Amino acid sequence: MSSAFDFDFFWGNFGFLLKLAAPFAVIMVSIYAVGKLLEVIIRAVKSKGSS
Repeated sequence: MSSAFDFDFFWGNFGFLLKLAAPFAVIMVSIYAVGKLLEVIIRAVKSKGSS
């Protein structure tokens, strides 16, 4: 059964794809995080101004 799935090959390719995609994922996550942070700040400023 171990020959049906070559895990060394699988993990080698998975690691390569992960290294390839990691910078893009970090950029996407950081853009999302900054957007959420700005949203929270804007909401806080608006609620402070209205009260």
